[in-house]
Amino acid sequence: MNYGAKAATGDILCFLHADTRVPDDLITLIEKTLTDLTIACGGFISLMTGSQTTRWATSLHNYLKTYYAPLLFKPHLFFQGLRLLFGDQVMFCRRNDFWKCGGFNEALPIMEDGDLCLKLARLGRICLINRVVQSSDRRVAYWGAWKANAIYLYIGFLWGIGVDTKYLKRFYRDIR
Repeated sequence: MNYGAKAATGDILCFLHADTRVPDDLITLIEKTLTDLTIACGGFISLMTGSQTTRWATSLHNYLKTYYAPLLFKPHLFFQGLRLLFGDQVMFCRRNDFWKCGGFNEALPIMEDGDLCLKLARLGRICLINRVVQSSDRRVAYWGAWKANAIYLYIGFLWGIGVDTKYLKRFYRDIR
């Protein structure tokens, strides 16, 4: 992702998963959001969808963890505007802010997007736009909803208390 950011020529960077569908007015929404100079990063509400269903419970959990994870693990930053966004939520920020905070930590095999939010929160608020993007539910379909949400909770909790991401990666293997 840092390589892509280096190759990009615009003033705004947008990071999303290849299997995520975005609104037609994505660029307008991002530009409008970042006109507020107190916002360092933004994202969207992600629905986990597949060919036959929308994973409403998982989507709700993903939405809620944007708020509860920073409140539980970094309450001082939560009250300063920290929200934790992930690739399914289509993260965007100003190019200068991205490089000012060091970009993505390439040593992290997982949770690099959460780590980026922690760094960007030092520069301003993290904003969740009230618009929907859709991402593939392939992990949830493969693991099943209960197991997937348990894994997400487990990884998130352990990351929040500082467990090494190399250990956490074992629970989040590629599903293709």
